[in-house]
Amino acid sequence: MKKVLMILCDKINLQKEEFIKYLSSIVYDDQVDTAVLVGTKEILGLIREIKEYYNHEYSQEININVLILQNMEDTDYIFSRFKFKIKEFPYAQILINITHGSNKLSAISMLVSKMYGLRIQDRLHIEDSSKFENFDVIEQNEKNSNKPMYYIKKLFNNYDYKLAKEVLYDNYDTMDKTEQMFETIIEIYEKWDSFDYERYDFNKIESYFSNLKEIKNNYEAITILTDRNNDKYNSYRIADLINNAKRRIDEERYDDAIIRLYRVLELIGESELQEKYGIRKDDIHLDDINGLNIDKTAKINIKKRLDFKYPRYQIPLTTTYFILQKLYDKVGLYYSRNKQKYQELFQKRNVSVLVHGNHKYETSEIKEMLQRVTDLAGVYDENIQTIMLKLDFPKFKI
Repeated sequence: MKKVLMILCDKINLQKEEFIKYLSSIVYDDQVDTAVLVGTKEILGLIREIKEYYNHEYSQEININVLILQNMEDTDYIFSRFKFKIKEFPYAQILINITHGSNKLSAISMLVSKMYGLRIQDRLHIEDSSKFENFDVIEQNEKNSNKPMYYIKKLFNNYDYKLAKEVLYDNYDTMDKTEQMFETIIEIYEKWDSFDYERYDFNKIESYFSNLKEIKNNYEAITILTDRNNDKYNSYRIADLINNAKRRIDEERYDDAIIRLYRVLELIGESELQEKYGIRKDDIHLDDINGLNIDKTAKINIKKRLDFKYPRYQIPLTTTYFILQKLYDKVGLYYSRNKQKYQELFQKRNVSVLVHGNHKYETSEIKEMLQRVTDLAGVYDENIQTIMLKLDFPKFKI
C-alpha cells in the first residue's frame, strides 16, 4: 500500500530551511511515496528547493504533490479541496502532518482525519493559548480527543465559531443540556467577535458554568458596550477593538488586525476630542475651530486640513491629533512624541491586502503596532488594561 503524507505549511513566517529538512527526514524515515504540500500558492516556490535538498541529502528523488488553498477564510471551500485531493489516492495510507500548519487549518485537518479515518501526525504541536484557570472542563468523562466535543472546543478556542456549530449540529441530533450550553456560548461569542453587540443571554451559561469568572466579567462588560450613555462606553469600545485585533493576530490574519488597530487610533482621537472639547469628528463647524484656545496660525492650518462632505465638515485622523496637540492635551502630546511610529501604522494600513496593496506583515511588526496602540489607549484611559481583561474571550481547557 502506498503511503501519502499531507503536510500543512501555511503557518505565517514559515522557516523555509527548517521546514525542508523536517519534511525530507519524515519522507525518508517513513518511506513516504508522495508528499502533498498543503497551503497557499506560495508553497509552489518550495518545490525546487525541496527536491534539490532531498536528492543531495539522500541521493533519491522525492515525489511532490500540492493542495493549493486560494481562500483560507472559507471553511466549506477548504473541506471540499481536501475531499478532492484525498480522492486522488483511493488506496493509499494517508497521514496528515500539522506541525507547520496554522491553528485554523490544523483544526480543520483534524476534522478531515476523523471523517476519512486518516492519521494525524504531531497533534500535540497545535498551540493552545487557553487560560486553564478560567474554565471548567464540561465533559468530566472526556478522556481522549476522539469525541466531537474535543473538536468543538478546539474550534471555539481558535475563534472558528461557524465550524464549531457545524460540528455540534452534525454530531448531536437531540441535544442535551451540555450541548445546548455549548450552542449558546458559541453563538454569543460569534456575534460579539463580529461586533454584533446586544444584551446576550448570559444567565444560562453563567449558572451552568458556575466557576467561570470570565463569564461574569463579560456579562458586566456587554452592558456597557450596549449603553451609549455610559461614561465608560468609549473606553470599552476601544478595549474591545484592541482585543479583537489580538484575536486576529492569534489567527495570523494580520491584515484584519492592522485595520482594527487603525480604527482604534481613530476612536481614541475622536473620543478625546468630543468628551473634553465637545467637537464631533463627523460634524464640525468652523466656529468650533475659531473657539479653540490655540494660536491663529494653527487654526488656519486646521481649517485647511478639514474634509468637506456636504453638508458638513469632517476631521481626518491626523488633523484630530494635530488639534489635540495644539490644545496641549495629554493624548495629543503623547501621539506627537511618537508620531513617526504611528505614521508607520497608517502607511502599512494603506498598503495592506484588504485596502489596496500587497504588503505582508511580519509577526514582530504587528505586535509592535499592537503595543503602541495599546500604550496610546492607556494614555486616554489609564484603566484600559483592566478593561481589556474584563473583555477577554473565554477558552476551554483541552
